[in-house]
Amino acid sequence: MKWRNKVVLITGASSGIGEATAYELAERGALPVLVARRADELKRVAAEIATRFPGVQTVCIAADITRDADRRRIQEQLEKEFGRLDVLINNAGITAHGRFDESDPTVLRQALELNFFAAAELTGLLLPLLQYSRDERRAIALVSTPSGLYGVPGRFAYSASKAAGHAWMETLRCELHDDGIDAVIFCPGYTRTGLRTSGLAADGRRLSEEQSKHARDPEWMAGRLRRALEKGGRRVVLTGFQGSLVYWLRTLAPGLLEWLMRKKLKGDMKKTL
Repeated sequence: MKWRNKVVLITGASSGIGEATAYELAERGALPVLVARRADELKRVAAEIATRFPGVQTVCIAADITRDADRRRIQEQLEKEFGRLDVLINNAGITAHGRFDESDPTVLRQALELNFFAAAELTGLLLPLLQYSRDERRAIALVSTPSGLYGVPGRFAYSASKAAGHAWMETLRCELHDDGIDAVIFCPGYTRTGLRTSGLAADGRRLSEEQSKHARDPEWMAGRLRRALEKGGRRVVLTGFQGSLVYWLRTLAPGLLEWLMRKKLKGDMKKTL
């Protein structure tokens, strides 16, 4: 995949993996369309791109992708600015931590709304622009998590919302094959972002958890995402040992995987006592 002059829309582009991916692709001549709720942070990212990569055109769209009116506004502005779309990166998301029997019902709905429904409905609106593009390599990517590969204890809402996204992307991969549009599921492991301080606790309040000691920088993840898009094709891209372990055990030894998950649940419960 050649990135120069490719129109790339990135949701959740104001921080974390989304921001790092904007820099990664702008460096290679892509035209980033940055989408997030915080207009001031989008302007900061755009200013950084202008400083580091002069001449790269950047478009900022402050929007809440869970709102239909905002999704349509994104579509309209993208059509007005470029009239096409080459790559769509559904990166915006939210985590949710808590047992099923202890969680407020609104937690699951909020996780599904952003992680699945918003991404699917935005993609549906933008799909004609992807199909209209004459670029020979086009792609839709979902930034997901290894937790979407199997139901993780204490992460039921997060796992369920991401697993729904995986099934949807696998469907797209088949349906859009003849259009020449790749569908890439990217599952980064622990990353140094604000995910654990902006997610949902079981009671619906904001999480406040320490960063994992195994977390990698978002810039490293952005590089892996870029390479995954360049390779294209049918794949779930995993980063880290734990993700790969879950991926293989769910197929080769599901009983062992369930035992490990139960062990993890008991360990988590002891930490909270």
